[in-house]
Amino acid sequence: VAKCEPLKEGQLWKMLFLVGLVGGGMISLGLNWEFSFPPAPPMSFMRYLLAGISVGIGTRVGKGCTSGHGICGLPRFSLRSWISVPTFMGVAAGTIAITRHALKSDGTGYSPRLAELQWPPQWQFPLGAFLGSLCLIVLCVLLPDKFKMFMSPLSSGLIFALGLGASGMTNPMKVMNFLDFGGYWDPSLGFVMGCGIFISGPAFILAEQMGKVTAPLVEGCKFESPPKKGNYLPLVIGASFFGLGWGLIGLCPGPALASIIPKLITGSWGSPWTPDFCLAMAAVVICISWIATDRAIQFVSVQTQPPSAESAEEPKGQTV
Repeated sequence: VAKCEPLKEGQLWKMLFLVGLVGGGMISLGLNWEFSFPPAPPMSFMRYLLAGISVGIGTRVGKGCTSGHGICGLPRFSLRSWISVPTFMGVAAGTIAITRHALKSDGTGYSPRLAELQWPPQWQFPLGAFLGSLCLIVLCVLLPDKFKMFMSPLSSGLIFALGLGASGMTNPMKVMNFLDFGGYWDPSLGFVMGCGIFISGPAFILAEQMGKVTAPLVEGCKFESPPKKGNYLPLVIGASFFGLGWGLIGLCPGPALASIIPKLITGSWGSPWTPDFCLAMAAVVICISWIATDRAIQFVSVQTQPPSAESAEEPKGQTV
């Protein structure tokens, strides 16, 4: 989009997925804002900035985060994911232990105990999100193929965002409490990943191991199958960067994208540089640092590629 180039290959479904993700965040803001988007933690702008840079770099270098390696990689029995998830979880928990308990930069009141359960604040939104998601799934199955290529990725983004809003993944403080294993611990988000794997696991078994599902509900597309082994050093480095940023502000890319517009709206109500506005800026920084890291990796990859046999071969008949 930044290059004003036409959408090609897999770019269309990715763009529609992002539109659905942002749209689902707006739905959560309108119907469930007190739970999905409560006031952001009162931290400095530099902390939000550092965290955004770390998350963007980490998710690109490590090629995944809680969704890619957690919800998708673990049920695929990917060795890379089984290394990445404990790495970023451990780094994030260590970051919380240092900032919250050793340095006490998050204030007081986080003595070791179970956090107050905050789910669900009202049953209407989780139930409505669930029923709405079922309707979107049925619609995607029944629509003609020429419409599925648009509706399927858009619905996936919407469902993903509704799930994030209903579960509390868009609430950074709730995420940080989940990562505070030795302190003010909120175990409820463990059910989010557990239930996600409960759904994605059988799907990956049907698609990869049994071959029962050969293609998604988008004409001309195929399932991506990232490698399960190899390239471990960048994986660990990326997971560590992501864990650092995740532990600093409790935000990963999916919830960040769903939160950009809601936090810009709520952040503009108060004085400049409110925590909500800083959180929105951190979400933007995540996107920018991811893109910049991607471009840097591509540049280095091109520069370090050995010359092909054709280019290395000297032209015939030329005097040296």
